[in-house]
Amino acid sequence: MYVVIGGGISGVAAAIKLKEELGKGARIVVVEKSPQLGGKIRSVAMAGKHVEVGPDAFLTRTSTARDLVDKVGASDQVVIPRSFAASIYARGRLHRVPEGIMLGVPVAVRPFIKTASMLSPLARLRAAADLILPKTALGSDATISHLVASRFGHEVDEVLVDPMVGGINAGSTRVLGLASVAPQFINAYKSSPHRSLARSMVAFAAPKANTTVAKIPFASLSGGLGDLIGAAQNYLISIGVEILLNSEAVGIKPVANGVQIDVVTRQSDTAAAPSTLLAQGVVLALPAPQAAAILAPICAPAASRLGEIDYAGVAMTVMRYLKSSFSRPLEGSGVLVPRREGRLITAVTFASRKWQHLDLQDSELLRVSVGRFGDNRFASLADSQLQILIEDELHEILGTQGRAQEATTWRWDAALPQYRPFHRELAAAIRADLGEFPAIEVCGAALDGVGIPACIESGSQAAARLMARIQP
Repeated sequence: MYVVIGGGISGVAAAIKLKEELGKGARIVVVEKSPQLGGKIRSVAMAGKHVEVGPDAFLTRTSTARDLVDKVGASDQVVIPRSFAASIYARGRLHRVPEGIMLGVPVAVRPFIKTASMLSPLARLRAAADLILPKTALGSDATISHLVASRFGHEVDEVLVDPMVGGINAGSTRVLGLASVAPQFINAYKSSPHRSLARSMVAFAAPKANTTVAKIPFASLSGGLGDLIGAAQNYLISIGVEILLNSEAVGIKPVANGVQIDVVTRQSDTAAAPSTLLAQGVVLALPAPQAAAILAPICAPAASRLGEIDYAGVAMTVMRYLKSSFSRPLEGSGVLVPRREGRLITAVTFASRKWQHLDLQDSELLRVSVGRFGDNRFASLADSQLQILIEDELHEILGTQGRAQEATTWRWDAALPQYRPFHRELAAAIRADLGEFPAIEVCGAALDGVGIPACIESGSQAAARLMARIQP
């Protein structure tokens, strides 16, 4: 028997890999603390629609996520956004994303200077200095700000790159590492003879022969990503994987030929029921704090390193406004709000504009994000207080009139791991610490990437490593 602890998308991928590789005779068990699989892939119902309160799409630049969609039988539900263009709220108004940028970095100077209205004139000129400044010294890793601000100035970093790139982790470019969060930057710059980061990025991103890159590199399912989890759960059951919901692994202990896992299952009408599973191997597909807690009694070094990974807490508020509430039409897919603006709101997604399946005749559905690393002001507010403050900020940003017709808030206390410089080395050290325990593997967003494809790949690779050690 093999056990996967954690039923998020990483754990789902690990369980599928184990079962498909080991075959019908193998017993695979997924232990999940909550009443459903999916981890941070969650949705709430509003106006007859299911609106995501976690990720709302998966990247399609690689086939990883799409391969899983196809495997679980949901390929006929794949949809792409109707719009992919976001605006920036800065200096008291909305600005279209400037021309001539790549991941927030100006790569075409003239179009950028003409259209970067969210920056001061001096900041636009400072960005052009990238072309003449000496090459910035980089080691094997650095913060994103170290490279971007030195090449283009602090305004470009704070107003464009921080919300566009740092915002993926709800983090700050002053803290996040290049190699883990923005590998395109460091790979382009270190592989190029150019002193200019702009020219390095253009050369690095030059399309290869016989390749096609999607204009909109994201997709979802017509019923929302919850349908992916539902299809994955059905697939797991169909291939014989056991799923224990409302069940928490409270301890693991290496034993002869495997691992003992102590599990507590919450019963609806009785006290929690303890049980013990004896497994040949276990995959921990958990956030860093939970993985650290379960590993501490048996591998203090790995637990200590996992404890070094910081998290950003965030909340997602889904709101329905009448279309008549907007004094000006909504354009694009949403708005990014840089940290320097001091707002609670970090981003707004025009969900009913972005996705055809969320379209409503008389209303607009908005997904409003608050919270980021170093800013947890929302945490002390009741949902009703938070929603009123959000409505006030939406009035400033979007010109909304009146209050939302409906609103619901979902809070993620430890949502997104913060990858500091040398995070990859930290992840490798954690796995090296566990080297004396060949029957235990770790995976997930805490280690290998926060996007859905990265989590799928992390789970699959962890399962492969585990099988290679136990059944060489």
